[in-house]
Amino acid sequence: MITIRFTNQEDLPGLLPLMTQLGYPCTPEKLENYFNSFVKLDGYGVAVDCDESKIVGWIAWSKSKPFVVNKTRFHLEGIVVDASYRGQGIGKKLMFFLEEISKQSGSVIIDLCSGLRRAKDGTHEFYKSLGYRNEGPMAKLYLRKEINLKM
Repeated sequence: MITIRFTNQEDLPGLLPLMTQLGYPCTPEKLENYFNSFVKLDGYGVAVDCDESKIVGWIAWSKSKPFVVNKTRFHLEGIVVDASYRGQGIGKKLMFFLEEISKQSGSVIIDLCSGLRRAKDGTHEFYKSLGYRNEGPMAKLYLRKEINLKM
């Protein structure tokens, strides 16, 4: 039976192979650091989808208040479903889980960034099938700059 629940420390080993599948391989120590610093922030969360005791997917989000609209923003930080479980509606259930959580904040905007490399595997079409758009007067251009401090 597949169930979605909030993630805890004991789930981290099960997240490691999914991090690799998503394209972000890391060590157990790094994942623990990422997780602990992420979930301690107000409005940030991670949920897992489990088939019995096996973690088959996860979703992570952050919550903020935009300056220019009177809504709360939930940003999809990441989502992945194990390759052997794809096509079974698990990703859709994870997205609906996030949408249900967001409704507790009233009127919301849920946004996400999906790399161009994800287009070929159908990820962009998946999001569009759930009602997510990047067109019309609200179309976006995603720009990024990383600043790394040497310590």
